[in-house]
Amino acid sequence: MNSSRKPPHQSSEAEPQVSDLMPYIRAAKDQFPSKEELFAEINSDRDHRKKLTRTVQYTAVFVFFAASIWAVNPTISTDIYTTQYAENAQFSLPDASRVHLNSNTRLISKLRLRSREMTLEKGEASFTVEHELRPFTVAVNASTVRDIGTVFNISTGDQSFTTTVLEGEVELHTGDQKTRLTSGQSIQVSLAETGSPYPADLDMVTAWHHGKILFNKTPLKQAIANIQRYRKAAIELDPRLENLLITGIYDVSKVEQLLDSMESMFPVKVTRLDSGEIKIQKK
Repeated sequence: MNSSRKPPHQSSEAEPQVSDLMPYIRAAKDQFPSKEELFAEINSDRDHRKKLTRTVQYTAVFVFFAASIWAVNPTISTDIYTTQYAENAQFSLPDASRVHLNSNTRLISKLRLRSREMTLEKGEASFTVEHELRPFTVAVNASTVRDIGTVFNISTGDQSFTTTVLEGEVELHTGDQKTRLTSGQSIQVSLAETGSPYPADLDMVTAWHHGKILFNKTPLKQAIANIQRYRKAAIELDPRLENLLITGIYDVSKVEQLLDSMESMFPVKVTRLDSGEIKIQKK
């Protein structure tokens, strides 16, 4: 029995050969990176991430140390300024502020990263402050005087001091108490109390800038304390004479003549001791 077989199906179009596809394969290959290029790009990405990580780490370390230094407020420079008896001198501070020191004065200046801190240990000083972001303060006894764009004077006494504003303003900090002073005002602070601001006699306050001592109905106790700045040996005043008033302008270089002349101004006896001390007693 003969079986009939159908001939295999034949496409009307010939199957494409590999050689016919090569132009397309090559074109596609040109559109994609090679294996070497892929590995190079992976390595480049890895290096970039490492660099970025290191940058972040370095930045974090820098910020930490910068914040630590800012919090500590380290001292950049320390300077000490002094004058002897019967001497006054002017100095420029590291921040370009200026200070004028009266006789027998000692001032310590600390320039810090974020502050300018002065300590007036004794004597008298006038400050002309250079404006900048760092605050400018003067510590005296247990108080602090903070500049607010100012020219001001601080005069220390026996466990007390007087601050006078010549231009601008200052803020006085004593314990929890704050007092604002403006131009032309003075305030006296002692261990016992902080006074109230009062109108200042600016000519009297600044007379020493010109080598003078000015008294205007000044109690003799206060006048002797002022004269004492200009001599090393002590002046002892009879307590009964403390409220006598003195007026006049005198040269700081002639305080000895001034002391001797008091016998002609008041009912007193001036006695000079071999040690250099002077006693002023009631006749």
